[in-house]
Amino acid sequence: MTKQISKGLIYKTQDYKESSKLLFVYTARGKQTLVAKGAKSLKSDLRFLSQYFTLIEFYDSEKTMFDLRGAQLIEPFEEIKKSYEHLKQVSVVLEIIDRIFIEDLPHDKLFELIVSFLSEVQPEIASMAISLKVLYALGYGLNFKGDHPLGFNLEHASVATIENKLPISLDLETTICLSQLYFMKKDDQIDLTEKARKQIWSLIKAFYQYHLDYNIKSI
Repeated sequence: MTKQISKGLIYKTQDYKESSKLLFVYTARGKQTLVAKGAKSLKSDLRFLSQYFTLIEFYDSEKTMFDLRGAQLIEPFEEIKKSYEHLKQVSVVLEIIDRIFIEDLPHDKLFELIVSFLSEVQPEIASMAISLKVLYALGYGLNFKGDHPLGFNLEHASVATIENKLPISLDLETTICLSQLYFMKKDDQIDLTEKARKQIWSLIKAFYQYHLDYNIKSI
C-alpha cells in the first residue's frame, strides 16, 4: 500500500521521555502530533529537522498522534532564525496556530497561505498579513467598505465613516495600510513606517483580545 506523504510546519516542540521529542505540526488537514523517537540524541538524523519553526515532509496517518517516519527537511527557515527579531515576529503566527486554530477550519487553504507567505514574504509583513487574513476563517473578517472613511473601529471590525459615526481606533493613514495587509497577495510590495508597524501590531493584539478573548504573548 502506498504511504501518504504530507507536509507539516512545526509550530511547537516538547521533550518526550528520555531521548525523544513531540513535534506539534500544522498540516493541510489541521494539527497533528508526531513522536520523533531519539531526536534529542546528538547522532540522530532527526535532530536538525525536528526543530521549532521548520517545514518537513513525513508519512501521514489518520491518527492525530503517531511516530515520525519518512521525514524529510523541506524548509528550515534559516535566514529568519538568524534574527531574534524576525523569529519573534513569525512566532506570532505559530502562537495563533497553537492557541486559536480549532478543528473546524479550512486548513488546506490556511496551510497554503501560511507556508507561502512565511517562505516568500519579509517576516514582519508576512506575520502581520497572516494574523489579519486568518480572521476571516475564524469568523471575524474585517470590513473596509464605506464612503467617507475616517479610520478603523476595532469593536465593529469595520471602517469608521462620517455616516456610521463609529469611534476611531486607528487613523485613516494606518487604516489604509491595514487594508493593504488584509488583501495582500504574496507578490505585493508593502512598505510600512515605524509608526504604522507599531499601531498595526497594537491593533492585532487588541483585536484578538477583544474578539477572541486571547492575549497574544508574542506581541
